[in-house]
Amino acid sequence: MLRRASAAAAGLGAVTAWQWHSWRIHMEDAAVEKHLPPSEGSPDAAQHTRVVRLPRLLSREEIESVHALHERLRPDLGTAGRTVGNQSAAYRQGKWETSYLSTDGVFAREMPELRARLLEAVRSVDEQHWRMMRRATEAVAPRCVEYHVVEAGGSLPFIHHHDGGSLITIDVMLSQPDEFQGGEFQTLEADGTMASYDFEQGDALVFVSHKPHCVQPVLAGRRSVLVMEVWEGLERTCAHRCELHWASCGHSARTSFWRRALSDLASDL
Repeated sequence: MLRRASAAAAGLGAVTAWQWHSWRIHMEDAAVEKHLPPSEGSPDAAQHTRVVRLPRLLSREEIESVHALHERLRPDLGTAGRTVGNQSAAYRQGKWETSYLSTDGVFAREMPELRARLLEAVRSVDEQHWRMMRRATEAVAPRCVEYHVVEAGGSLPFIHHHDGGSLITIDVMLSQPDEFQGGEFQTLEADGTMASYDFEQGDALVFVSHKPHCVQPVLAGRRSVLVMEVWEGLERTCAHRCELHWASCGHSARTSFWRRALSDLASDL
């Protein structure tokens, strides 16, 4: 009995020590976020910024190549998914499915020119409008590259949602207007109104990551968007939207699969 109790105590101590170590890494790692908009003056600092639209940033051929890359590598990419009610969805069963094209550095390796052009667009727009990237004291790099597919019923309804921890976000519309209905991208403005934007195939929307934004429900069809977030930190190749700016991360596509699979299993119990 005493031996079992001692082993249990040792196990609990090891888990507690790991949790404490993990918490310290997150706290120290996230210290770079202190200069992001919510901590400067008022929490709506980013809300006063404007979204910049870049018409036809990607050609039809480039869009097709992004689709093809996703289709070819889909089984090897980390994923996340949400149901109509915006709860975690089972593996590949969400009405909003996200595949991380940055998994294992795939996007940087397979599409270096497109990666460079997206980064240049971010840098150029930021320099002209906000100069967020000048606040960084360390290297700035892509945090994640995401391929989003939203089907009927999928949405991002939270009007205060923002891409916490990043500097600039660029969204590129991959779908043609007749491929879906609804799914309007909107931002919450400082006066409390919701702003909407023209967002057609090949267009890019560039915005300060902490600006509140949402997506109205897709009513029919399929809406596909390419998203890159840029942050002060390492260029991540883990299979999710990483929260560690500098520390190592072992989140793989396998981790992503099992987390979703086990979450679905638990919901059936």
